Amino acid sequence: MIQFILSIVIGLIVLIGLVLLINKIPKKSQIFVKLLLLVVIAFFSYKLYESIAAPVKFNNTKDERYKKVIANLIQLREAQNAHKLIVGRYTNDINALAKFVDTAQLAITERRDSSVVDREKNRRFGLNAETGGYYKEITITDTLGFESVKSKFENVDVAKLLDYPIEGAPGKIKLETGFVQDGDLSISVFEAVASKKDILWDQPEKLLEQELKVKAVEAIDGEAIIVGSLYEVSTSGNWPRQYAINEDK
Repeated sequence: MIQFILSIVIGLIVLIGLVLLINKIPKKSQIFVKLLLLVVIAFFSYKLYESIAAPVKFNNTKDERYKKVIANLIQLREAQNAHKLIVGRYTNDINALAKFVDTAQLAITERRDSSVVDREKNRRFGLNAETGGYYKEITITDTLGFESVKSKFENVDVAKLLDYPIEGAPGKIKLETGFVQDGDLSISVFEAVASKKDILWDQPEKLLEQELKVKAVEAIDGEAIIVGSLYEVSTSGNWPRQYAINEDK
């Protein structure tokens, strides 16, 4: 920005100088000065337009690409959650996750409340069901059937969820798993990281540098788009709502 302002100042000085000189030189040479003046005006007009249009174009490109990447991360999270529900842990092998989605069956269950004789309490007080003994409330889970996990991922190629959905983008989304201790429990966690440098690899360097340092409520802070965590039990993403309007609340 400082360089741009400096170039504008220098350009204005040149323009003023040419305007002052144009009437002090021979008429035959004035045509060349006028042409030079037009070239200088056109150059700085373009620079001014570029300084306004470039950030707008960058933001439009950024938003479009971020939404595509976040859509992948949401699908990845859903696949991981299904894997953990059935297998008991997350996986860092995208091919194993894809095979799981293609073959696994998810139980369809129904929960209902019921009551049964509290045998231990009745025994303690010498009671039984016939003499007005104690009952306790329980929840019964009935399995009604099974459905394919794949049915929840129609038109989704899970094996390619770590590929950036942007033509020419280098690298891949990084997927890691681990465990977090919660008392005596060892809880499975995962984290998927998409680098902003990879997503915006072909954008103006200065604008990209600003994006990597951004900190705002309506922005994605830091150098990456992230879902999950290796340090706490969380499957949240670090993006604001406007980037994932179809995300389940």
